[in-house]
Amino acid sequence: MATKTIITLILTLLLSPIVVSAQKAAQPADSKAAVSRMAKELGLSDTQRSQVETILNNEKKKVDAVFNEEKMKLQAIQEETRANLQAVLTPAQMQKLDNKMRQKSGAGKK
Repeated sequence: MATKTIITLILTLLLSPIVVSAQKAAQPADSKAAVSRMAKELGLSDTQRSQVETILNNEKKKVDAVFNEEKMKLQAIQEETRANLQAVLTPAQMQKLDNKMRQKSGAGKK
């Protein structure tokens, strides 16, 4: 039971960039479309529309920066975890783990 929990934790750590990518993909890809929708729904003037577009573009840059920073932190943790695992596992065990991660990764992308 504990081994299964540890493997689940390891796989979660190693696959976490998939989660970050999915979160990033959930953001509106086109801020112009969001601004157009807001302009229509809220009756924005041309000045307001321009200001809202600037605000949303700035927000997107900030969000992207946060995601990139967190992604780099997660990658560093993954690399450290992998190195630690390689120090403990045999090459055959590491290969099995790699195969398991690929299977989980493939299932997450579907």
